[in-house]
Amino acid sequence: MPRTRTILTPLAMAIAAGALAAAGATPASAAASAPSGTTSTTSFVGCASLTSNDNGRAQVKNICSHTINATVSVDWSWDPACKSIGAGKSATFTWDSTKGRADYAYEC
Repeated sequence: MPRTRTILTPLAMAIAAGALAAAGATPASAAASAPSGTTSTTSFVGCASLTSNDNGRAQVKNICSHTINATVSVDWSWDPACKSIGAGKSATFTWDSTKGRADYAYEC
């Protein structure tokens, strides 16, 4: 019977983001990159889930049952301002499209 490995990346990201938030810092790169040739359909830290991602535009959904403040991390660039997102609702974030796509969504 083959053994399977469970990778706890989302849990590790949530712990890292929580530790950085407690210290008053913003996570610069808390997400592990996907293996070459693959893309992740959903990337999140805590309740913020990145559901749509394009150059200069991303949509974040609150997957929890309470209101959160969230944003996205743009690769080595300034992150868009945090927005309040109600339980089960989504918010759209925009930035200069030359800065590329969002790496992941996180609570702030």
